Amino acid sequence: MAESIRYAALLDTETSGLDPSRDKTIEVAVMLFDVKHAQPVASFASLIKGDSNEAHEVNRIPAAMLPEARDAERVWSAARWIIEPAQVVIAHNAEFDRQFTPDLGRPWVCSENDIKWVGRARGGSLAHLALSLGLGVASAHRAMADVDTLARVLTRVAEMGHELEPMLVHAMRPKFMFHSLAPFEKKDQVKAAGFRWDEVKKVWWRRMPLEDTTELAFKVRQVAT
Repeated sequence: MAESIRYAALLDTETSGLDPSRDKTIEVAVMLFDVKHAQPVASFASLIKGDSNEAHEVNRIPAAMLPEARDAERVWSAARWIIEPAQVVIAHNAEFDRQFTPDLGRPWVCSENDIKWVGRARGGSLAHLALSLGLGVASAHRAMADVDTLARVLTRVAEMGHELEPMLVHAMRPKFMFHSLAPFEKKDQVKAAGFRWDEVKKVWWRRMPLEDTTELAFKVRQVAT
């Protein structure tokens, strides 16, 4: 765990689908965020070369633009330059983005499930989180739009008088894999607690600190990874 966090890298990806074994990252956005001053420092976003986008209805990225985009190696090289000073990478629904991102050499924090936001429960969409803090959401589901929304959320929390660094240090506690033991009829409650459904193994799972399992309203089982 980091002893101090001065900079965080906010990250979001757009992909051609949901399966990392088949689908590709077609856009990435990163922002270097100054945790002490709660302000952006630098940002970068780019489409990544590809040949299809089955998720067009979600991200609205025309597939015809992808063959002319830059190669993944060049895009991630630029992204790493932005990320380099950061002690942590933050993404909303980080488990998804992490599957589509090369190793960045930094620990990850999920702003949906790992951060205990002031005055509200964990979980929920990024747009819902922003709205709950009185922030407008003009657009979503393009990488830089979502990164900018997350930055404004962090800035607003700081404006409300809350220090960001202790929140992030708390969110970076060691995490372990857990499977839900809740019955089927409680699946909505399990999902609301940040667990994800594994279609292959047929289990609800989540990585979380051991001590946080005592706050769950259902039983879980720790599993080796």
